[in-house]
Amino acid sequence: MSANSGNFRPTISEKRWDKRIEEELIRVWEEEDLYKFTYDPRKPIIVIDTPPPYPSGKWHVGGAAHYVQIDMVARYFRMKGWNVRVPWYADRNGLPVEVAVEKKYKVNAHELAKTREGRLRFLELCKRELDAIEAELVKIWKRLGCSFEYWKDGTDSPTYRRITQSTFIELWKRGLIYEAERPVNWCPRCRTTLSEAEIEYKEEKGYLYYVKWKVKETGEEIVIATTRPELIGATVAVAYNPEDSRYKHLKGKHAIVPLYEYEVPIIEHSSIDPSFGTGIMMVSTYGDWHDEMIVKEAGLKPRVIIEPNGKMSGLAGFLAGLSVRKAREKIVEVLEEKGLLVKREEIQHNVPVCWRCKTPIEIIHVKEYFLKQMEFKEELKKIVHRMQIKPEKHRQKLLDWIESIKMDWPISRTRYYGTEIPLWTCKKCGAKLVPEPGRYYRPWLEEPPWSKCPNCGAPREHLEGEKRVFDTWFDSSISVLYASGYMREQDIFERVFSGEIPWTLRPQGVD
Repeated sequence: MSANSGNFRPTISEKRWDKRIEEELIRVWEEEDLYKFTYDPRKPIIVIDTPPPYPSGKWHVGGAAHYVQIDMVARYFRMKGWNVRVPWYADRNGLPVEVAVEKKYKVNAHELAKTREGRLRFLELCKRELDAIEAELVKIWKRLGCSFEYWKDGTDSPTYRRITQSTFIELWKRGLIYEAERPVNWCPRCRTTLSEAEIEYKEEKGYLYYVKWKVKETGEEIVIATTRPELIGATVAVAYNPEDSRYKHLKGKHAIVPLYEYEVPIIEHSSIDPSFGTGIMMVSTYGDWHDEMIVKEAGLKPRVIIEPNGKMSGLAGFLAGLSVRKAREKIVEVLEEKGLLVKREEIQHNVPVCWRCKTPIEIIHVKEYFLKQMEFKEELKKIVHRMQIKPEKHRQKLLDWIESIKMDWPISRTRYYGTEIPLWTCKKCGAKLVPEPGRYYRPWLEEPPWSKCPNCGAPREHLEGEKRVFDTWFDSSISVLYASGYMREQDIFERVFSGEIPWTLRPQGVD
């Protein structure tokens, strides 16, 4: 009979696999608590530091494949008779859920958080959103048949957060954390500092604007090309490459900033590319991190004209109050009117944007807490060279990453759904006070753990709780401690870390 016939019936009608069998297996496994970790001190132990998934949506096949591979490793060690701890819990801190909640409920986190009640409401909205998405992730994970132990306490739980805070307190006491005002990557929409790992690059069309400047001492006209004309008023120097003979005669002279009419020094710097634009550039604070490097090396005083909200400051003069994009349009218009714009060239360039909301980032001065890392780069490289890495090519990847670090890590964030920084400041003497480790602290919400300032004796009401939270990667950095029972199961933790090489595994794909 033809297969196209309406009467066709397959010879074998049964399915090779019935999903009801899966459902029954899952039910039995859950009843038996089959994969609950039971520690036997007579057996060797390994802790698999499972990368906690972020509840930002449904899993795709790549995520499923990654966790199935981890499960294969766990099953292998179990069959060898080892104690195998392989937890599965959610990574629930950070910007993604905040941005999602702001969009879904049409609220502004910063406005809500002006009051304690408003901040609590926003946190509850975030938690509700995460709970719903996590429930779906757990359902999918169970259907994969992975032999992990589900921990309901994710990275936003008091259990996890107290470990993060204890780590901070330990680092603070060692003098490895400090507060400073310095240039940082800043998202004007999220109004928070971003780490290098939280920045993406978006290729887009732009323009290179060629603008007339004048040399103060000679009246000579020079033309400088820039993609950021709105930062002309933030210029603190003009620079050229010392090997560029076209500009050698300008050394030690000064340039007059167009439209703003103040003078800046003309300097030499070997990092200037003579082939870019006209080979001479304005150094502004801050067009990019190249500017920051020159400002720092030359000891120049910053002139920051962009506010944390992404608007131009009073220093920007006629551009004050405008957004960066509007300011760019306005200043180009004025430059044209005054005959100062020579030409514009269309270009394609990479623009750094916030990884979550895709807003172009700015570099502005903000007071943040920083974790020292620059002074450890060389020691880290030595450790990498001693490590056994397979395949060998990945050693260079790690070395390249270490080399790419250009500043100490800004670990504080002006956001809300994250682990609070456990610190109080005395408004009378300015002392920074950290409590003893052990519990989860919420300084913006609770009373300080001192009746008076330990430094100057000021009464408790003078102690102001820190309102900022940690960068979510600061939480992520302690996941191996959490998985190994730190501050909870000391016998397991000490055994895992008792040897020269800890018995832990962190399976991680390319992020």
